[in-house]
Amino acid sequence: MSNLNLRNITNSFQDVRLASLASWRQATEITPRDRGGPYVVMQDGYDPEDPRVIADEFVLGRSGKWLSLSHFYQLPVPERRAEFIFGTVAEVMKMMSNLPSKVEIIRPGAPGEAAPAPAQAEPDEMAAALQAGKSQPPSAAS
Repeated sequence: MSNLNLRNITNSFQDVRLASLASWRQATEITPRDRGGPYVVMQDGYDPEDPRVIADEFVLGRSGKWLSLSHFYQLPVPERRAEFIFGTVAEVMKMMSNLPSKVEIIRPGAPGEAAPAPAQAEPDEMAAALQAGKSQPPSAAS
């Protein structure tokens, strides 16, 4: 992630990218699912309220809130799956079209936000699939 062109994250379609989790062993359990899915919606940038302006990767949840990728990896897989995994591009577009212009970020440890669970001891197949999906160019969804 190059800091050169980064800016505050937004709720704009143009600023996000989809990372395919198609290589994840449990991908077939996500329904409905299009040919390239399931997906995680990602964006590189800065938390608009972070005065330190530290570049980070964020994932977008069904709640319309963003979470730092490092905190995402600390969540149990069932919580990640329920909040952050989308089966189709159409599902992502519908959710994003209803987002407000102001970005909301989940900040674990902040008042009113739950702290993430401790990191998992077993291999994290979803994280491996996400890393693989991040490095692939986007493909056309069916």
